[in-house]
Amino acid sequence: MTGLADSLIARIIKQRDLVQAMDEHCQSISARVSSRDQNVAVEVDGYGAMTGLWLSPDAHRLGADALARLIVHTAHAAAAVAAERQTFLTEQFSTRMRELDQAPLTRWDQTAFTPTRD
Repeated sequence: MTGLADSLIARIIKQRDLVQAMDEHCQSISARVSSRDQNVAVEVDGYGAMTGLWLSPDAHRLGADALARLIVHTAHAAAAVAAERQTFLTEQFSTRMRELDQAPLTRWDQTAFTPTRD
């Protein structure tokens, strides 16, 4: 029984480490997008929250309404890039977690045991 318990604990440690790595990667996601006319640049974090806004020296010439629309549009584009990165990481995490979950455990006599899900 000790071998199976050790094998299970080793799997749990790998899963914990994977969750921690996923959290660190998600915390580090950011995206910066510039408008086509280069008047606005927006940076967002992995949750799509704006963390930076840059306006060109001529941005004010667009007028308040047009500039506001451009800021919102550019922020939306940056959030979409961050969401794509988040989705990629989530897919990679799910695949690796599934592989760990499906990996056979090893008994004390080195025979494999594959738990089944009901």
